Amino acid sequence: MSTQTLAKPHYGTFTIERTYPHSPERVFRAFKEPEAHFRWFVSGEGWEIDAYTHDFRVGGHEHGRFRPTGQTFTLSNDVRYLEITPAKRIVNAYTMSMDGKPFSHSLSIVELYSDGKGGCRLVYTEQGAYYGDASDVKNRRAGCEELFGKLDAELRDHP
Repeated sequence: MSTQTLAKPHYGTFTIERTYPHSPERVFRAFKEPEAHFRWFVSGEGWEIDAYTHDFRVGGHEHGRFRPTGQTFTLSNDVRYLEITPAKRIVNAYTMSMDGKPFSHSLSIVELYSDGKGGCRLVYTEQGAYYGDASDVKNRRAGCEELFGKLDAELRDHP
């Protein structure tokens, strides 16, 4: 039996809403297409990508291993797709780890709605267990906000 003490998780739920001037079908493709997803969700200035796979299907596994430029520790994101309804909803469970040790487990739901004007209203809800401190929920939300800003740039730059 292990004598290691488990970190007490901080639980949190948050919702982010964004409107994009693109159809729900176009926004959905930015999640589905590997090259597009890599551009807005994975790559970015200041990051080195060590590995990335994108298996976008129910039961599919997405894996990314990355690190801040010049750092030796690695972060990873492991995603399992639970539900995919084209241009409507994406549900996944994911674990984020540092050097192989999980620091969060989350369930996320992306909902896509027509805004009635040719655009898309995206509603993202995440519920998670975070194994750091009480600021983890706020920090995760900020990271997701940043990603949805990158999604906006992806849609604008690659219509």
